Amino acid sequence: MRPDPGSPHTCTKPAWLPRAHLALQPLAALLAAWLLFAIPATASAAFAAQPPEETLEAYLRAIYARDFGTAYELIAQADRELKSKRDYLKENGAFSGAALDLTSLLAAFIRFEYSGINVKGQDDASVTFRAIVPDTHDPALRTLLLGFDQQGLKALPAGERAARGRQLRQLATANELPLIIGDKETWTLVREHGEWRVVLGWTAALEIHFEAQTLAGLPWSFAPLQPTLRVMPGETLQTYFRVKNLADTPLTGKARHVFVTPEHADYLDIIYCFCYLQQTLAPGEEKQFPVVFRPSYETPDTITELHVRYEFFPLEAFPVEPSK
Repeated sequence: MRPDPGSPHTCTKPAWLPRAHLALQPLAALLAAWLLFAIPATASAAFAAQPPEETLEAYLRAIYARDFGTAYELIAQADRELKSKRDYLKENGAFSGAALDLTSLLAAFIRFEYSGINVKGQDDASVTFRAIVPDTHDPALRTLLLGFDQQGLKALPAGERAARGRQLRQLATANELPLIIGDKETWTLVREHGEWRVVLGWTAALEIHFEAQTLAGLPWSFAPLQPTLRVMPGETLQTYFRVKNLADTPLTGKARHVFVTPEHADYLDIIYCFCYLQQTLAPGEEKQFPVVFRPSYETPDTITELHVRYEFFPLEAFPVEPSK
C-alpha cells in the first residue's frame, strides 16, 4: 500500500519548500519544482550526537538550499540502497558555488515550530512541526537573487555577491524578509550506528521507465541517461536524454512522448520537455536534453510503474495532430 500524501514517508519534498527552475535557463517560468536549503558540508560524525529534530532540520535546510550532497548523507540507509548518490544529485539538480552560498544563507533564516517529538525505543522517532521559510516566489527576493539563476550569480563580481548576502541579512534583522508559514508535517527518522537518519520511504516509490526511439529514418543516436527512476507521488525530478547526430549534415528533428499505457497519462505531469521545441544538431554534434516531470498524488496504489517512450522524427516527418 502506497502511503497517502500526508504520510511521513511521502515527505521527500514538503509543500512549503520553495520551487524554481532546476537550472534550465530557457524555461524558468515553466518549471514548477524547486527547493532550497543547506548547511555546510561536514563529516557524518558532526551529526552523531544530535537529537532527531536537529538531524531533520539539517536535512530540510540542505534540501531547501539544493545542497543535495549533504542531504543524501542524512537519508536512511534503506532508502540510499535504492538510489545512488550520483543519481540523486542528477535527478534533483544540485546547486553549487555562489548560488549555493546564497541559498544556504536563506536556509539559515528558516524557523521550526515543534508540536511533537516522539522517540520510540532506541531507534525510531517521529517529529511533528511546521516551518516558517523565506518565500522564494517573492518578486523582490527573486530580483535580488537573479531568479536563482546559477550562471548569473556566478558571473557577479565577488563584491556584488557579498553585497547581496548583506542585503539578505539586513532584511532578516529588520524582520522584512518575506516568509511562508508551512502546514504541520510529521516525519519519521531511524537511528543508524548511533546517528539519526531521515526515512523517505523509497520502497513505496513509483518506477518511471523511459524509452527512446528514432523514427522515419532520422540518423541520430538517442537514449535516456537513466532508463528507470524511482519517484514518490508529488515529487518533481529531472532526467536527461543523450542525442547525437550521426549524419554529415545538419539535421532538425522534433520529439514527442507517448505513454505505453495511454490511461496512465493522467498520472504523470511533464512539466518541461525538450520535445516542446524542434532541435537542430550539427554533423556529429551531441547534446543532453532535459525532461522535468512529476507523478500525481492521485496515482492509484494499483499502479506501480509508468512507461514513457520518446520518439524523435525528422522535422518534416513529425506527425501532425488532427484538428479537433
